[in-house]
Amino acid sequence: MCKKSFWLALCLSFFTATVHSAVEDFVSAEDLKTQLEAIKTNPSEQTTEPVKNIEEALLFIEKTKNQNSELEALEKKLTNATATLDNYKKNIDKLTKELNSDVEISSKLSNEELEKRLDNTRQELNNVQLTLNETNSSAVTYRTASEQTRKQITENNQQADKLTRLKHNNQASKSLIDKYNAELKYLEASNKYNQFLAQNIDLLISLEEAKRNELTLKQQLLQKQQATLQEVLNAKRLKEFEAQAKQAEELKANNKVENPIIHDELSLNTDLSQFLVEQTQKTNTLSRDSLRAKNVLDSLIQTQRNIEGQISALQGTLVLSRIINQQKQSLPTDSLIKGLSKDIAKLRVEIFDLSQKRDELYNLNSVIEKLEATHKTLFDDAERKTLTDILKEREKILVDLIKTLNIQLNLSNEIEQTQKQIITISDTLQNQLQQQSFWVQSNNPIDLTWLETFPKQVIAEISTLTHYLGFENLGQNLPSTLTFIAILLSLYGLIIWKKTDIKHRLATIGSHINTLKNDSHWHTPEAMFWTIVLALPSGLMFLTLATVALYLFVPDPLLASTWVTEAFGYWLFFATVLSLLRPNGLAYRHFGMPQASNEIFQRIIKQSVWIVVLLLVSSIFSQIEVIGFTNDVIGQVVTIVALALCTFVVRPLLDRGIQEYENAKTEDGKKRSVSLFKLLRFVLFIVPLTLIVLIVLGYYYTAVYLIDHIITTYLVALVWVFGRYFAYRSLTISSRRMAYRRLQKKREKIREQNLERLEQGAKEEVKEKPEEIIKISTVNEQIFRLADLIGWVILFVSLYAIWSDLISIAYYLNNVILWENVETTSKGTVVESVTLLNILRSILYITVTYVLVKNLKGILEVTFFSRIKLSKGTPHTITAVMTYLMVTFGSISAFTSLGISWSKIQWIFTALSVGLGFGVREIFGSFVSGTILLFERPIRVGDKVTVGNFTGVISRIRLRSTTLIDDDNKEVVLPNQAFVTDRFINWTFNNTITRLQFILKISTEADLSLVRRLLNQAASEAPKVMDEPSPSINLQSFGDGWIEHEFTVFVPELDDRAATRNFLYQRITELFNQHQIKMTFNQMEVHLKNGINSDIK
Repeated sequence: MCKKSFWLALCLSFFTATVHSAVEDFVSAEDLKTQLEAIKTNPSEQTTEPVKNIEEALLFIEKTKNQNSELEALEKKLTNATATLDNYKKNIDKLTKELNSDVEISSKLSNEELEKRLDNTRQELNNVQLTLNETNSSAVTYRTASEQTRKQITENNQQADKLTRLKHNNQASKSLIDKYNAELKYLEASNKYNQFLAQNIDLLISLEEAKRNELTLKQQLLQKQQATLQEVLNAKRLKEFEAQAKQAEELKANNKVENPIIHDELSLNTDLSQFLVEQTQKTNTLSRDSLRAKNVLDSLIQTQRNIEGQISALQGTLVLSRIINQQKQSLPTDSLIKGLSKDIAKLRVEIFDLSQKRDELYNLNSVIEKLEATHKTLFDDAERKTLTDILKEREKILVDLIKTLNIQLNLSNEIEQTQKQIITISDTLQNQLQQQSFWVQSNNPIDLTWLETFPKQVIAEISTLTHYLGFENLGQNLPSTLTFIAILLSLYGLIIWKKTDIKHRLATIGSHINTLKNDSHWHTPEAMFWTIVLALPSGLMFLTLATVALYLFVPDPLLASTWVTEAFGYWLFFATVLSLLRPNGLAYRHFGMPQASNEIFQRIIKQSVWIVVLLLVSSIFSQIEVIGFTNDVIGQVVTIVALALCTFVVRPLLDRGIQEYENAKTEDGKKRSVSLFKLLRFVLFIVPLTLIVLIVLGYYYTAVYLIDHIITTYLVALVWVFGRYFAYRSLTISSRRMAYRRLQKKREKIREQNLERLEQGAKEEVKEKPEEIIKISTVNEQIFRLADLIGWVILFVSLYAIWSDLISIAYYLNNVILWENVETTSKGTVVESVTLLNILRSILYITVTYVLVKNLKGILEVTFFSRIKLSKGTPHTITAVMTYLMVTFGSISAFTSLGISWSKIQWIFTALSVGLGFGVREIFGSFVSGTILLFERPIRVGDKVTVGNFTGVISRIRLRSTTLIDDDNKEVVLPNQAFVTDRFINWTFNNTITRLQFILKISTEADLSLVRRLLNQAASEAPKVMDEPSPSINLQSFGDGWIEHEFTVFVPELDDRAATRNFLYQRITELFNQHQIKMTFNQMEVHLKNGINSDIK
């Protein structure tokens, strides 16, 4: 503190010398106002800047006044600080005595006086709470003031140096110099205040803490007085209503009138009086609940303010982690009142009904006349007088009852609103503390200093643990402990006795698996049950030994019972999984998992059991309050060892298991999918290393928190894998039975057909077609795809339930501001901050968009396209459009998360659109053409088209270009504009039927009827020639010795053209040669002359 004071005094002395020399020509506020009025009388463009400077100078002068006033108030506050502290101490002692003594309230006070005192107490309590809140804020401010004052003085000095240089600039105007002088004067006052504050900060903190303690005790005393007053008032009201009910009973007993109607009315008054007493008791209970709820709410609000102040003051320190854990334990855990909404609705109905009855009693004669009309009788004067008294008494009872119910309604509403506030604040505090716990260091980093102190810390932690061990529990709860151990040993003995029979039953069930007649849906559940039973003995023995150890060595066994129960659950789970993976176990017999991979996976599970055991053991130490996470060095080391084993032992075994599993094919010869296992392999590599780094950096609590979630995820994943196989087996049995029934029906039908043919004398029997013979593993693929989809949905929902609490923790990153954008809008200046959470959101949007776009085709194929028959090319169009939409929405979401709204980037897109339209209009035209092709669909994927010199089948239609594969199996990329602006041929637009045309020149000597018949014969023998449209033969023209025939046929598919053309050419040639039909061709005579002028022909 002395060093700080010396440093501050040195800074201030230097600054004071600078400032005094700088402000010696300081102008007063009156002079500045006079100058401002003079300038405003003759306004012009040249006077705008001086007016602004003078106004800012006046503003600094006002701030200087306020700063000096704060300094005077602070000096005055510290003038009698010692006396004030003594006074606070006396008040605290006095309030403590009053708080420990009973509150005395005179029994002679009336209800009105009690209510007045209660209202005054409530008002005083509210005032005390407001003052207490202000005091807490001041205390938090003073705790952080030391560093802030030092920083403020440094900034003031820098600003003063800057202003001094600017002031002595020759170009500075007089108004600007006055402004600089005013600001320098303010900086001088600010430094005086900060120096005085820094020098007396400890004393100020002591004053505020003493004042807070006094106010806290006063608040508790007022709450006690309020509760006592309310109890006395409730007791007096209850006593009055009980007396009133007793009087009604006596009146009924002493009544000598024998009229049954009057007896009924008296009974009604008695019942109402008794109901009033009951409602008064309920009102008293609600008033106590209301006070309790308000106290809880006040405590929560106070805790919230304390936590915010502590986080602000201790940010980045290890003390904050310990304080956060203490605040977690100090949060109120009072139970809430349920069903208030229904009670409120019921009260409103009751008040309405009773108000109607009360209103009817305002006219007593009408009520008596109504009674006479209802009972068809007439009352004499005595009876009418008695009824009048009874009805007046009832009116009074109803008024009191309505008042009581209204009080109940108000109390119920207050409690409901208070409870909503309690839930809101409690959830906010829990999230805030969880965020701070997750992102704040809980331990010192593991460095050389940590390694040097490690032996001492281990010894200290072990000595702390020894305090929780002892023999004090011997002799206590012995009968119950022995009974529990006897039950465990009895179960163990029973299972061991029946172990052979259980194994025999499992063998019998295994022999029935994958058989048509004996297999059943109940075999696997039964086998699973017996497998769990066989896995129980080792767990029961562990639980027995743990119970004995707790009884002998732990003074309070209940403290460790939760851990033992959790360990028993893990033991039973892993024992069951290992039993499933053993040779000839359920994994092999029922689920068809390969034996080699089962052995490796069994080894992996065995190794992971030890890792989980180490992690469970390491969690014991940090749960002890004295040790906690901060001092748990043993837990840190054990956790690092477990994570290292996971990386260097389990992961290599997993690689071998994945390889064996992938190499072992299924019954139908298909390779097994290992994508999930590859993801697990990646997780086993990156997660342990990340967790080790976190522990080394001091984030041990964060690592433990993540490890707990990872273990839960690991267990859920194992359950999901076996549950998936369980569902597959159930579907396989159902599909196999369905296929078997269909096959039996087909075979029965074939036998009936054979019997009919035998009766008719036929020798050949109808045989079963090969494709109708089904395998025993035939299943319905669509059902399996649906089961897969449901399974993945269940897995993702389970993972979300496990990791959903990290969503609220991630909001802490919203406080990490990376940069800020300041914008001026119509609503004023708006500051938009881009935080680390925004960056992570943007990355998440981009990643999700990429994964969806990458797998969109497969997802749509499994969930949509495989179930609905669509026209050719429609799936590609849907996929392309959804891809572009996803990319668009993903990009906009990523930009928006970074604070770049659509209103900002739309102008960029507009400018780019205009630039692209003029600069690269051909490419831009192809993009527009691609959009037209996707929606107008003149071409589709799979269509055969001819564009210019290119002919081929469309393989891809993208936004800019279209790819087709020609007859040489080359990919030809064409711009989309070629399909919109140019002409092209789509051979398969409406249908794929095409025409083949043959031009034949037949000799005039040939028989035309025979030619026609032979051509029709060739067409009929061609396998791909269609009957409808039928082949046609036409005579086209005559030539020199030939007649031209046009032979036309039709084929259903484009791929049939070449084969059909080859077949017809070859067959026509064969038929014409057989029947000596000649096809003519142009002949040419060539004459050559030799040297003797003779022709050679």
